[in-house]
Amino acid sequence: MPERQSHHNCSCNRERRQRWVEPSILYTLWNGPKHGYEIMSALPELGFVQGTADPGAIYRTLRAMEEHNFVKSEWDTSGSGPAKRTYTLTEEGREHMSCWLDALKQRRDALDSFIRRVEKITL
Repeated sequence: MPERQSHHNCSCNRERRQRWVEPSILYTLWNGPKHGYEIMSALPELGFVQGTADPGAIYRTLRAMEEHNFVKSEWDTSGSGPAKRTYTLTEEGREHMSCWLDALKQRRDALDSFIRRVEKITL
């Protein structure tokens, strides 16, 4: 059997991060409001973003989510320093998370099936 190659140059490592940004933001806001920086800091823990999240992608996604009424934002001027925008999950956002959960389960099932097929031919 041939030795497995290193995966560091595999195109599989270049998956678009943005694909997972929206459900990750929904999850991050589930338990309460957060500032943009807090959202970005929480994303790597979920395992879809390696290193630092792209701030531009995060804020573009937040704006789109606000346009769809999945999140709402307001300016927090209570602290010292510049005002910060605080994002809160809406009821529509909670319902949208349920849609994402269904889609993720379908993706997981398809991936599990595909992995079994690939393992049969590579092991």
